Amino acid sequence: MRRAFLLICLLLLATAGPARSAPPKPRPLAGNGILTIRCIPAKTAVDQLPLHLYREPGIGRIGELDPLDLPQLSPALKCAANSFLAVVTRKKGDWVKVIYDEGGREGWLEMARHWRYESWGSYLRGREVRMLPGLRKELTQLRSSPDLHAPALGALSSRSSLRVVEVSGSWILVLVDLTDSGWIKWRDDDGRFLVSCE
Repeated sequence: MRRAFLLICLLLLATAGPARSAPPKPRPLAGNGILTIRCIPAKTAVDQLPLHLYREPGIGRIGELDPLDLPQLSPALKCAANSFLAVVTRKKGDWVKVIYDEGGREGWLEMARHWRYESWGSYLRGREVRMLPGLRKELTQLRSSPDLHAPALGALSSRSSLRVVEVSGSWILVLVDLTDSGWIKWRDDDGRFLVSCE
């Protein structure tokens, strides 16, 4: 009896190790653009925080959100000091629809004067990007045109330095180490980042 108990305990310990760890966090969603929420001087910060979320622009308030609770966009994007980033899925005048939690739920925010919205075409053009590690082989291939069936020009790694020249939907034309050029996808078909911006 005691031997069986010890055997069961050993089996439980063996299966409760690293194999039972949490699955890796999914890459962040990209949306259609990025909202940079800049902090303002402390004396007026109370007027801007927390963020007020709505179901529609100005209608059906969902609630308040601390900018610290916005989904983390690392490793895809790095945020400047005193700023927060939010993924934008739609824009209507001074209102932007943002992803406000890790589950992908969305709400509308009215933009403040010191906030900045940029479409991905505007944001990515001219920036240095790198492929995120752990991607499938077909996603790391430099292509001759913006098509997964276009001839592959070579494989890229997460160490390859890529400068964005042009943006076309989910594809970007890049200079590789300032010598070669070709097309890569910067977001996948599920709308998740494939690159990190430097």
